[in-house]
Formats: sequence, structure tokens, C-alpha cells
Amino acid sequence: FESYDAEIDRWFGETPLPRGLERFGIAALNGRVDAAGGFAMGGFDPENEAVGPSAKMWSWSPEGGVWQSEVAMPEARADFSLLTLDGHLYAVGGLLNETSLFIFDPDEKAWDTIDVPDGVTRRAAASVVADNRIYIIGGITGGTTSARVDIYDPQTDHWSRGPDLPDARSGVAAAFTAGRLHIFGGRGADQRTTLTSHSTLQPGNAQWQAATDLPSPRTGAAAAVLDNGIYIIGGGSGGGFFAPFTALDSTEIFVDESS
Repeated sequence: FESYDAEIDRWFGETPLPRGLERFGIAALNGRVDAAGGFAMGGFDPENEAVGPSAKMWSWSPEGGVWQSEVAMPEARADFSLLTLDGHLYAVGGLLNETSLFIFDPDEKAWDTIDVPDGVTRRAAASVVADNRIYIIGGITGGTTSARVDIYDPQTDHWSRGPDLPDARSGVAAAFTAGRLHIFGGRGADQRTTLTSHSTLQPGNAQWQAATDLPSPRTGAAAAVLDNGIYIIGGGSGGGFFAPFTALDSTEIFVDESS
């Protein structure tokens, strides 16, 4: 677990997670970092709970630097997104539960479950909060890569469809800043090609627009907005089976000079 200080351009080692995890959800809420779900070290084995998907959640405080156990999700989930909206956590998409979205209330210390429309839950999808709505972008369902975009409004409990991506893809990094959604990289429809493309969408518009490409292919990366830049962190550069074995330690920063 590492943190980045932009003022001095330096990464710092922090207290490691209680257990090794991959494809887990992570979000910030009330001054703490929450990490939930994911696969334990060793990969996915449905016959062995020790290395299967997890429902557990921990939180970390920058003041104390210690991870503490929190209330577990209603069910195990991996390859999903954990988002913060209106003082709640939302566990969206992923593996093993195709019919529900989980919502965590930090005051009640409890999770709620709501049903989602068919096709909304996809693994390796990107999810991002924009204008108080949750956007679920691309991903894989039933072995098929999707160009689909779904939008959820918690205030009205209403689902709608956004404009499809220019092409089907999964594993993109997504961010929202200065009134625009951004998606970076990912894998193409054949799951063998890692992409450099970058597209943007202004909520309410009918289609995505092409923007400046990444310097190099990248899939499974994270995107974080900091000051006036979008930081594209980690991920892999290889295609298909080789993507996890081509992990990147570089961070790319996109600055929108038009805004």
C-alpha cells in the first residue's frame, strides 16, 4: 500500500493490507480509505475459500496508519468498483452476483442491497461518479466484451442507458473532471489487444469524442483526479494472457489544457 505526495513528487510506503488482494474495490469515505472484496493471494479457486473472492472490508486512517476490520459486504465480490456518493459506499459490478448492487451506510454500519436491471453487472467494467450519478462503462458479461454504458441515479433510484462506447472494451481507467468523463486504454473486444485510446463524454451528449491517446498501451490501470491532472497509475501493457505479467510502475498524467 503506497501513497503519493504531489508537492514533492514522491511515493511513500504505508501499512500493508491485512491480506494480499487483487481485483478488489477501493474508495475514500469520511477521511478513511476503504478496501473491500477481491481475490486473495493465489488467484481464484471456487472450491477453496482461502483463495476465492472475499466479502470482507477494511478501512485505513492516514492519522493512525492502521487498517481496521469493517462490516463485510452481503456477498463475496471481485473485479468490481467501490465508489463514494452522498456519504455512502456503492459496490458495483464484478463477479459472482449479477443481480444486485450493495450500498454501505457508515452511520448505520450496515449494507443494503438493491436489484439492478439485466446486463448491468459486468466484470472488468469501469465505474465513476459524475454529476451525482454512477456510470458503469464497458466490461465483460458472459465472455463477451461490451460497449454498454449504464447510468444510475440514487436520488430517484432510476437506471438509464448512456451512449455506447466507440467500441467494446474492458479494463479501462475512468475519471470525471471539469464536466467531462474520461476513459483511458483497456482491452479491445478480442481481449488480446491492449489499447492506447482516450475518449471523453460530456454527460447529456449523444456520443463519445476522441481525445489525446495514452503514450503507451495500458489496461487494468487506476485513474485519480488530483489538482488539474488525471493520474493514470499502474496496469499492464501486454495483450491477452500476458497483461498481468507486464505490470507497469510508471504513472502518466493527463492535463486538459482546453479546460
